[in-house]
Amino acid sequence: MEFVLNEYHRNTPDEELIEDVKRVADLLKKESLSCKDYSSHGRFSYGTLRNRFGSWNEVLRRAGLSVEKGRLKFHDYCESDEVFFADLRHVAKLMGRGYVTRTEYEKHGRFNYGERTKKYGGWGSLLKVAGLEKTPFRTGPKQMYSEKELFEEIEHIWIKLGRQPRYEEFSIEKGAEISAGTYRRRFGSWRKALEAFVSYINSEDDEDKKVAILDEVSDNAKIEEQTIRHKTKRDINLRLRFKVMARDHFKCCKCGKSPATDPSVVLHIDHIYPYSKGGETIMENLQTLCSDCNLGKSDLVIL
Repeated sequence: MEFVLNEYHRNTPDEELIEDVKRVADLLKKESLSCKDYSSHGRFSYGTLRNRFGSWNEVLRRAGLSVEKGRLKFHDYCESDEVFFADLRHVAKLMGRGYVTRTEYEKHGRFNYGERTKKYGGWGSLLKVAGLEKTPFRTGPKQMYSEKELFEEIEHIWIKLGRQPRYEEFSIEKGAEISAGTYRRRFGSWRKALEAFVSYINSEDDEDKKVAILDEVSDNAKIEEQTIRHKTKRDINLRLRFKVMARDHFKCCKCGKSPATDPSVVLHIDHIYPYSKGGETIMENLQTLCSDCNLGKSDLVIL
């Protein structure tokens, strides 16, 4: 089974995109919309509109909405570079170091930074112009996320949402441990990060292809020790786990529960025919179960 990304809305006419913005404004009865407003009720990603028209303010203009009241994020636009950079330095001082992350500025800063990151060519360039240090990929001893850590977080959020995540959904505020900006800096863009993830999911490494010969001992002391020769390992790697959950639509095959509709639901991958009884770790012998259903099944064979 090969996994593929959803297509961009490249062929969607400009008029259809703008009409959807108007629809959301009418729905919310607002003269203007923030990106957050549109992300909650729109058919498309606000990033799609922003990329198509150059900025969120331009989207608002084309939709006939108020730009003055619009927010690219959560704060007001600052007309003065000098005042904006002074506030940036203030937040860095508040954090007790020579740089500030986007998330920290959103929480403690006074102004919207979206238009200026475009003007100066990114957050790192913005910090440099303000006389601050460049934000590292990651704070702490490692200083950088491994590729596996980045892919594991994409998988986590994808499963949580039950669908392909959008750029704006990868934020600390929305439960992601790694921001979308980290992926953009590492891979060049959010789309390229998703493409790298899918390429990883569809690939196989040498470890996957090895034959595992494992000893399985019966729990019944009256039965002599027996050896089962397996062609696969018991452990289910990220690639196979994600493919199975995607096939099962990120919901429990038994009760239908999903993290997308109930955040308390935890999904597991279960061997339909137990590994301890000779079942293999292959797509055909795996299914998605919630933690409750998986616990109830134990090592029983339930078809």
